[in-house]
Amino acid sequence: MSATLLAPTTTRPAVLYRPESAVFWVFVIAVVSGSFATLNMEGSAIHETLDANLALAPFWLAFMALMVWLLLRFDPFRAMRPYPQALVAGVAMGAMVAVPMAITSSGGLERLWGLVFSPEVLANWSASLCAPITEEAAKAMCAVVLLVLCAPLVTRIAHALLVGMFVGLGFDLMEDLGYASTSAILSLDSDLAGAGESLLVRAFTAVPAHWSYTSLTTVGALLLLPSFAGRAEWPAARRVLVAVGLLLAGPLMHFVWDAPLPDDYEGPLTLVKLVASLAFYLAIVFALLPFERRWVTARIGAGRDNGWLSDVSADVLDSLPTWRRRRALRRTARKTGGRRAAKAVRARQDAALDLIQTVS
Repeated sequence: MSATLLAPTTTRPAVLYRPESAVFWVFVIAVVSGSFATLNMEGSAIHETLDANLALAPFWLAFMALMVWLLLRFDPFRAMRPYPQALVAGVAMGAMVAVPMAITSSGGLERLWGLVFSPEVLANWSASLCAPITEEAAKAMCAVVLLVLCAPLVTRIAHALLVGMFVGLGFDLMEDLGYASTSAILSLDSDLAGAGESLLVRAFTAVPAHWSYTSLTTVGALLLLPSFAGRAEWPAARRVLVAVGLLLAGPLMHFVWDAPLPDDYEGPLTLVKLVASLAFYLAIVFALLPFERRWVTARIGAGRDNGWLSDVSADVLDSLPTWRRRRALRRTARKTGGRRAAKAVRARQDAALDLIQTVS
């Protein structure tokens, strides 16, 4: 690829570091104060079980790498690849801000539900009555801070989807660490056995989990913000209706997942809930991604007309709108030139998509 293709032709505004914005300082203060709150709430348990969690470090790292790889599969057009700092900030907000907010508010909400339900009902249903409200609200507020802070650049559905995913991922990882530490302390065998069993269960149920709930609510929030790039194409009534549906979809998935099951059927029904939640989530995502595909197709047309995509070959540009076309072009290259040629085509496709995303 030529240098022209790999370098953006315009100067982009800052993604996160915007000290002239009050929202930047909200973000900084939230992360700093939230970190102290998280250490206050979870620090002693994590410290007590530090040896077990360090022994499990390779598994933690593998789990995190797998989750990041998986979440980036939901960005087929590389919409957020130019802004990785926003995704890192999402993980920090989810782990250090949303978790202490949710822990604090869940206790208060549970006491309120105690005025309505009997202790027996509350013992069975407290998780599903509290977590979908407090945890999803906390994560959504963190995601909105990032959407507003990064508003000059993070404007599309694909952007919000990934920002929400990484906020939820940060929440998930910190929650998993807390559960692993608690399980290690309570284990009758050893800290390592307790933490390892908890990590295994959490990893098995990580798809879908907090990252999926928050991605939907974040897209819903973006649709209501003035920074949403598609406001002109979306009638107001439709935009608000879809936004409300997405804002409710995340908590609904969370409620269904946390709802108690009969002891005799807990295992099979848990698997049913997992598959049903994943199908529900994928149906929504597949309904949202065509908006990004149309945006990319329009950008390709504009780039061809204006000439700023002239360095990209026609076959690469034609392959970009769908995953199937991109794969077909790589297969053709592999048949004629081997794996090296296929890798070269993939690199050209990725570079073209990055150019489409970054050039104004």
